[in-house]
Amino acid sequence: TYGQAYAQNELLGAVAMHAAGYRGEGMQIAVFDAGFPGADKLGPLQLLQQQNRVAGTRNFVDGGRQVYQRNSHGTNCLGLIGGELPGTYVGTAPRATFHLCITEDVGSEYPVEEANWLAAAEYADSVGVDVISSSLGYNTFDQPAAPHTYADLNGRTALGSRAALGAARVGMVVVNSAGNDGGNAWHYIGVPADADSIITVGAVDSLRQHAGFSSYGPTADGRLKPTLSAMGVASAVLAPSGAVVRGNGTSYAGPELAGLVAGFWQANPTLTAQEVIGALCRSASQAQHPDNTLGFGIPNFEAAQRLLHPRAAPPKGKATRAQ
Repeated sequence: TYGQAYAQNELLGAVAMHAAGYRGEGMQIAVFDAGFPGADKLGPLQLLQQQNRVAGTRNFVDGGRQVYQRNSHGTNCLGLIGGELPGTYVGTAPRATFHLCITEDVGSEYPVEEANWLAAAEYADSVGVDVISSSLGYNTFDQPAAPHTYADLNGRTALGSRAALGAARVGMVVVNSAGNDGGNAWHYIGVPADADSIITVGAVDSLRQHAGFSSYGPTADGRLKPTLSAMGVASAVLAPSGAVVRGNGTSYAGPELAGLVAGFWQANPTLTAQEVIGALCRSASQAQHPDNTLGFGIPNFEAAQRLLHPRAAPPKGKATRAQ
């Protein structure tokens, strides 16, 4: 029933999560991006409209609340979480409730976009958002604005990173893509991916191998980054035309993982945001040997559930029937 989106869901254990009844019901997710054209009309996103699960829209670039415009990057990212058209496409938390925020102006690159990110985070906090999904990153800007240096990437310098830490401190799980500079001479994560207490998401392919473009850590103050990884090579994404296309980028790994966070937190509602992050890190594929390429690795819903809820050992000497 997942169509082309099966692999990216299966990699994280989201297929099992959905089968267990956790599709994000009651969870609030804010998507910060550059625009959402077609997101109010696409077939796989129709349930969001019909069930009034787009709870709020804010355009911090132009002002106002019109978000079904500008750049389609946000449409792609929203679909990875909230898409649902059985047999064609399913996102990782298709029954969640969404807040769509335009913070990024793709026509130029200026530090004001980090201020927009902060404004969106304050909005998200005010309406009770659980998870922020942000596939945005900043390191170089148009003249005359100075770029961020590597020394800036300590989680405490850039406005966007301080905003992300603030969002984490008030109890949201912030999920931010690591960046796509892994193949460049400057191969580090961007802002706000350097923030502490958030999930910074790197990209792997369907065979669980690091994507060459996925940005590396550590932060300037030596913290591990990325935090976790998800599928960002040939990810199935929704285009504004309604077609399902393949795309590459940590931009796609991030939302996939944000949906996993929402479903896992739905299944374990007594956890705090930081406990959710910790449980997913412990469940991940290289939790015992984390590195600055994939972080703790690829998290898994079932593994995280087993770690949180270990089954009592069967009594000795008696045959036990398999569950």
